[in-house]
Amino acid sequence: MDLRGATALITGGAHRLGRAIGLHLAEAGANVAFTYLSSAQAARDTQRELEQRGARVLALRADAADDRQMAGVVERVRRHYGGIDLWVANAGAFRRTPLERATPADWDDMQRLNFETFLVPSRRIGALMRRQRHGSIVALADVAAHNPWADYIPYCVAKRAVVGLAMQLARTLAPAVRVNVIAPGPVLMPADFPAAARRSEIRRTLLRREGSAADVAGAVQYLAEADYVTGVVLPVDGGRRFG
Repeated sequence: MDLRGATALITGGAHRLGRAIGLHLAEAGANVAFTYLSSAQAARDTQRELEQRGARVLALRADAADDRQMAGVVERVRRHYGGIDLWVANAGAFRRTPLERATPADWDDMQRLNFETFLVPSRRIGALMRRQRHGSIVALADVAAHNPWADYIPYCVAKRAVVGLAMQLARTLAPAVRVNVIAPGPVLMPADFPAAARRSEIRRTLLRREGSAADVAGAVQYLAEADYVTGVVLPVDGGRRFG
């Protein structure tokens, strides 16, 4: 895939990692559509920054876990750009939920925000890419899908489900569509992440440092352009998986 002139859709693209990915893809020449749920001001700011980089931009408010809303998103992007070349499934949420205190609502919430935001759009976007006879899907999971954190079990389980679905989609949508996963490590940790836990995570990486959003965005570009790579989980974790 040549990203110059390609259309990328990012679900969850208004801020943090999604914003960084969008800006990186725009720098590579892609046009960028992105969804956001409640971050309207961040979405406006990101749209402006993308346009300053020469991208044609479409910012759409939608819940990525809602099939009706995503049907509208996919149709609007298709009409606006003619298709979707790359989908980056970035929508998600990260919250501390120790197992002994996690309620059924916590489990449902983490599943909906981190797995269903990948599952629900995949049906629409996968079908569109099959009709196009080309496309690349990159899902954002987490190194914790393989090395779970004790106090974030519902989140880790949901991200493990993302990996499982991506592997199934890689089989189902081949050969026209490639599907891959990025598993970030300590990258853009939340502001309220405990300081001691942050230091511990960094110590447990082989590279002894926190990663950046640019590290993940570069990996997205690689997987978008790597035409003979599908069905892989690419860790961008500084070696955290060994810690």
